[in-house]
Amino acid sequence: MNNPLEIKRISPLKMMAPLIVFLCIALAWSVYWYIALGNAKQKLATLEATHVSLKCDERSWGGYPFRIHFDCTGISADLAGRSMKADKLRLIGQAWNPSHIIGALFGPVTIDNVKISGDPVRFSHRVKNGQLALASLLAVKQTIVTADNKQLTVAKTEAHLRPASDTERFDLTITLSDLATEKAQLDKFTITGTLDREILEQGSFDLLSEPSDYLDAIWIVQYLGNLNDAEMNAAQAVINPLLKANDNKLPIQLKDQTWYWGPFAVTGSD
Repeated sequence: MNNPLEIKRISPLKMMAPLIVFLCIALAWSVYWYIALGNAKQKLATLEATHVSLKCDERSWGGYPFRIHFDCTGISADLAGRSMKADKLRLIGQAWNPSHIIGALFGPVTIDNVKISGDPVRFSHRVKNGQLALASLLAVKQTIVTADNKQLTVAKTEAHLRPASDTERFDLTITLSDLATEKAQLDKFTITGTLDREILEQGSFDLLSEPSDYLDAIWIVQYLGNLNDAEMNAAQAVINPLLKANDNKLPIQLKDQTWYWGPFAVTGSD
């Protein structure tokens, strides 16, 4: 007959079993995380070697146990012939999902002689089967100051880049909302088109733009581009044929190292 008051003895090994299992899982995950961290460092090194020259006053990696976290403080970079500087670049990925990277660029940001300040510029990059699936960007409350101290404010900028359905190119959509200078205001400016898989160069893209009001957009371009009346009159003479040929939209082009919005020369590319 069993004694109900008898104390049952439990093996110490059984008592420690949950702890042992937990430690084994933690060890396995730690090994996985450090492998993922090594892969992330290798991908960044490859990107720097092939596409962008990235310099940092200070680099740091972290995010254990669930994220891969990279900070580049005092960043400067050369991309597509442009020199860029910013306070900090931050990249974050989930350790178990390296195909999706989110990031932020903390300003002020300087591109050549143009200074951009405002909320951090946030972006996302998704890869599927080794190819870009979707890249997105969001910038809010940005103030752009040109080399000659002219200002353009943009309340919101959204951009999305994804593979085109029937070609080897990418579809691009950019929407700028609530643009303003001291000369004019514009509710919206939309850019759509396709890009080659290489960095922008002459002939590698087809982009069309559609402002909410062409007259206000032209005033802004004249103000920022320092265009004189003769240049404006000559450009306006060909606007209507361009609009008629492009479904009431103006093309954005790069010719002889100069960017053009329709007939208007906006800026040089070097």
